Amino acid sequence: MNINLKKIVKIVGNIITLLAIYFVFKKLLGSNVDYSTLFTSKNFLPILIITLLQTLIVYTNCFPWKTIVSTLAHKKISFNEAVTVYTKSNILKYLPGNVFQYVGRNELATKKKISHVAVATSTLIDILLNILGAIIVSAIFLSNYLIKFVAQNKTVIFLVGSLFVISMLILFLLFKTKLYSYAQKKGITFSKQLFSTFLFCLLYYVVILFFSSLLYILTLKYILGVSLTTSLFAKLLSAYTLSWLVGLITPGAPAGIGIKEAVMLSVTENLLGVNVITLSMITFRVLCTIADFLAFLLALLLDKTKFNTK
Repeated sequence: MNINLKKIVKIVGNIITLLAIYFVFKKLLGSNVDYSTLFTSKNFLPILIITLLQTLIVYTNCFPWKTIVSTLAHKKISFNEAVTVYTKSNILKYLPGNVFQYVGRNELATKKKISHVAVATSTLIDILLNILGAIIVSAIFLSNYLIKFVAQNKTVIFLVGSLFVISMLILFLLFKTKLYSYAQKKGITFSKQLFSTFLFCLLYYVVILFFSSLLYILTLKYILGVSLTTSLFAKLLSAYTLSWLVGLITPGAPAGIGIKEAVMLSVTENLLGVNVITLSMITFRVLCTIADFLAFLLALLLDKTKFNTK
């Protein structure tokens, strides 16, 4: 029964992954962009470096989630086992709905015979830490913009925030008995070890979000040839993270497509202009998409060669 279930999960996962690949290519080919002007011999080296660095980010982003799963499930999980599931589910973010990349991570529960609740809870914590890290990075150089935005849209923010809090409260009340029972059964308590794990993962995301924003800025400077002042450089570090955050939490937008561009235009339109922002965001999106697939292929390759990192 377990063997059949694993086969079914694997087949369904492969089908969904193929659908995600289809949506990616459909979106990229449908974009009104002349890629021949970007992928030139002059841009080959910066494109290669940025894409490989982004691939490394996607690949290593599995580590915080894997660490949280191991802590909650009280089971040692090798990085190689987790990263094949993580990078595969990461591809699913290109499917409409913006939730499949999180659901897909539960393949690890079937693969390692651990609780689905533990994996789902780890994924939820991972998302929340991602969001918190993005808020921190966004606020560092855009605090004035964020304060002004909140002041201008306080009614909408209050309503959306209230809806979110109420939804979380309802979910907690509905599942608190099961969660409490599971926590007791697995010996999960708010210990120093658990707190240290969460803090480490949060610091990881703060650093990695800064690094991702830096790669976007490198795309602006070395592929599109945009000159940047120190002040603009600093603002773009936070602006890109803010656009990523809004794209992440917006329901229904596959990989935040369209949302991230709109946020960047709102924050930086007076600094760079609509055409530059739009082209830079599309260019970096293409590189990030390539990196997502390279990370997935790298995980598959290392898994096939039985390379195992504990």
